[in-house]
Amino acid sequence: MPRSLRDKLREKGWKEDEIEHALSIMKPSEAKSGILVQRMNPALYWSALVISIIGNFLIAVALIPFLLVLSSTQLYFVIIVLAISFGAMFNLLINTIEALDPSHHIIAGVFIPALAIITIFVMVNVANRLSFVLQNPIHQNPILVSVAYVVAFIIPYAYTKLTEFMSQRKTLPTA
Repeated sequence: MPRSLRDKLREKGWKEDEIEHALSIMKPSEAKSGILVQRMNPALYWSALVISIIGNFLIAVALIPFLLVLSSTQLYFVIIVLAISFGAMFNLLINTIEALDPSHHIIAGVFIPALAIITIFVMVNVANRLSFVLQNPIHQNPILVSVAYVVAFIIPYAYTKLTEFMSQRKTLPTA
């Protein structure tokens, strides 16, 4: 769970009256934009999901030439770099949308990787059939390629959740 602005300011050494003053200045603008933000967040969330679905599909299609010509080591390097990059972008999108329910994070965290694994699996099979038609000796294992992509795709999200958990653990009062 993201830390509140009040907690962040306390950690930076702000005094309580300074925090109250800063928050009171910000509240009028929050009240005005509150309705707009509440209406925009679901639209932003679903737009981010659609962009992620399209992005995963485009990455899977773009991988076909790599699947046909690269050795396993080279291919997995390319897949991991692409997946971590796209996963970081997706993580940034989801985490910067304000006021998402935990259920939205769960949906995004399960739905997008599941769809990615299916898409990559299908594209590897397409590449293997194309390789057979072209009489190319390089064939890839669809399961390993799909799992490598999804694991690398999830790394940025898992890292963010782990750092949030560790920072919450540090700020909890000891008994």
